[in-house]
Amino acid sequence: MKKLVNILLVSIILFVSLVPPIRAEEVRYGYVNSTSGNGIKVRSGPGTSYSTLSDGLAEGEQIKILSEHKPDDGTSKSCSLWYKIEFDEVDSGIGYACADMVKIIEIQTDEDFEESLKAFPESYHDALRLLHTIYPNAIFKSYDTRLDFNTVVENESLEGHSLIWDSNNSRDGLKLMDSYNYKTNKFANNYSGGGPTWYAANSETIAYYLDPRNFLTESRVFMFESLSYNASIHTEAGVDAILAGSFMAKEKVDGGDKSFAEVIMAAGKKYNISPYYLASRILQETGYTRSALVKGDYDGKYDKYDGYYNFFNYDATGTDIVGNGLAYAYKKGWNSEEKAIMGGASLIESGYISSGQDTNYFQKWDVVCDAKDLDDCSFYWHQFQQNIEAPYSEAYKTYDGYKETFDDKLYTLPLIFTIPVYKNMPKKTSLPSEDNPINYLKTLTVDGKSVANFNSLKTAYTISIPETKKSVKIAATRIESRSKITGTGTIEITKDGQVIPITVTAENGDKLVYNITVKLTKVDETAMTLDETIENIKSGIFKDGYVTGLTNVQTILEAITKANELAEVKVYNLNNKEVTSGSVGTGYKVTITVGEESKTFEVVIYGDINGDSEITVLDLLRVQKDILDISNLSDAQAKAADVSKDGKISALDLLKVQKDILGISEIKQ
Repeated sequence: MKKLVNILLVSIILFVSLVPPIRAEEVRYGYVNSTSGNGIKVRSGPGTSYSTLSDGLAEGEQIKILSEHKPDDGTSKSCSLWYKIEFDEVDSGIGYACADMVKIIEIQTDEDFEESLKAFPESYHDALRLLHTIYPNAIFKSYDTRLDFNTVVENESLEGHSLIWDSNNSRDGLKLMDSYNYKTNKFANNYSGGGPTWYAANSETIAYYLDPRNFLTESRVFMFESLSYNASIHTEAGVDAILAGSFMAKEKVDGGDKSFAEVIMAAGKKYNISPYYLASRILQETGYTRSALVKGDYDGKYDKYDGYYNFFNYDATGTDIVGNGLAYAYKKGWNSEEKAIMGGASLIESGYISSGQDTNYFQKWDVVCDAKDLDDCSFYWHQFQQNIEAPYSEAYKTYDGYKETFDDKLYTLPLIFTIPVYKNMPKKTSLPSEDNPINYLKTLTVDGKSVANFNSLKTAYTISIPETKKSVKIAATRIESRSKITGTGTIEITKDGQVIPITVTAENGDKLVYNITVKLTKVDETAMTLDETIENIKSGIFKDGYVTGLTNVQTILEAITKANELAEVKVYNLNNKEVTSGSVGTGYKVTITVGEESKTFEVVIYGDINGDSEITVLDLLRVQKDILDISNLSDAQAKAADVSKDGKISALDLLKVQKDILGISEIKQ
């Protein structure tokens, strides 16, 4: 049987077509086996006319076959039978593939293996039977953690405990919402041991990576492989295969005679650790090009650590990750690449392997304790890394090294896999969408006025309007540009207590509804008049047709509505276009309406002569020209130019504008 080769799938969106199956049966498994060797396309329905959901599932990709279907689009000549298939690794989905391109795996089992399955919950059995077929000589051991699955997720969800990598804000849906700051629209990334591209994972993401059942596949099962050295399967050639493409490939350590592969093999033998694991771990920590902790030559503030190396990133935490990691290497005397590799391996053995954390999985998830009483155990803190995806990626590196070394003989090796079991495990865990989950409003206004006590996190508000008012104009802005707002615009008012819903839909589809309840108020003879409203305004000065002392739309609206909540206010810019936010400039208009009466005031911002809401050299020039009697200022502009407020435009006003521009003294409004 041709063996499977799994690779990490790119994210694809798969649509389920409601096509009746011609054969509904228990789930079967298979792998991609195309005639061209280039993989196959996955479509949204059983036929080549359906849209393509994935341009190429790779040769050897493992799949789950859910049912069989005849083509329903007249394409039987090219493919007479289609499988409805499911992918279920880190990226998952459902679609249709031509049966000619899929090889069925005939599950092989025996009495002894079936007996060993009794140590695992039923939800593990199908995947383990498949793995037993692929690796018939392997041993699959159950480790009963005795821990409640949800309790582990809760403890691993503490901020900074479990991190995911995101360099371009494309994985916000995997991040912990408690780490989000709506005022800055950012998730925290200042965790000790992390860095600017590392974020706290949310509980759904943690649950997915914690759940062993998600990784019982041909390659990812190596996160459960025993990390002890095995002379019959670990070879230098295998280490070389893992290091391929990195700065260590076929290179000599410390410029001497030994290769990196030789030194890593020696470390594995000496400390009884799988050298494949050591090679994979070093790549995980250093990357394929030398990271800042293994350069050896450190220009600048780390000069004193020249010649020191830290291949396993020990103690590389805090605000100075590089400095702390190099200081640790200096303290340990790792003044050569060989010493750093051997010394790091020694610490892994003494700190993790010997304490029972002898798999990649257990080194990330501290759930191992052999004490009879769980109260004598300490969990969750003794973890080699915070990266919850590390076991997943390291498993494939190890698998790839085996594959390069042994080819198909890999599947006959006497491998040992220790797979954890938890109490109260959910039926299934899945990764949430990586799309952005933020659906908060930034502003919310009614008829140009900000809703009283608006807060992005508060979703219920009540407004009062005169009973004679037939409609209101709702406007809103969003915090996150990838979200969408519905429900704004001009809303007809039909009754007292009417609720106006404003819905914000995040990129990932999550919805948040802000509800505005309308309260109708009676207008009677005792209501405040327009003149009384103007007299009652406490902020700014509304006099002789001008507004002074207020510099932005929001302060103008608040000043008037505080005087009379029934007053309607509109602000217009120099183009006579209504504005609802931002700064105002000289010449802007403010119209106040109470009942049937209206009055308009012209805004004056002292020093802003041209009305662009700023005080610049252009305004300085306008004042200068007026003094020289070569300008033609409007009344509002002339008032704005009289910065000293002495009733005339003079050199004193010119000086005050100049000082404001230079930042020497600010013009008072």
